[in-house]
Amino acid sequence: MHERRQHERFSITSLADLIVEGKDSIEAYVMNVSRNGVGLYSPTEAPVGAEVTVHLTFNHHGDLHTESVTGEVMRCNPHVGVYLVGIRFEGMSETTHPELISFINERERQLAMTP
Repeated sequence: MHERRQHERFSITSLADLIVEGKDSIEAYVMNVSRNGVGLYSPTEAPVGAEVTVHLTFNHHGDLHTESVTGEVMRCNPHVGVYLVGIRFEGMSETTHPELISFINERERQLAMTP
């Protein structure tokens, strides 16, 4: 099977509010995050191809941070009472999302140091 991901994904204990254009906010649990996107456990289906905003709340250096990232739903598959939702980020940079990029940079450094 060909792997399409360009960046390593990292587990993260986090909640996210997923806002699908024109619909109510969905509270989801975050599976993992990378420079390119996020994987979520959602109680509600998210339409593939939909433009979304993810309000991601995460712990970084003992402080809670929330950053909002726009993206596109790339997949949404039912799985044991929830949906596995894959979202590809659009326009994320150190300028626009400093704490999230810092979090990912630290995880990449830790991974590089692991034998």
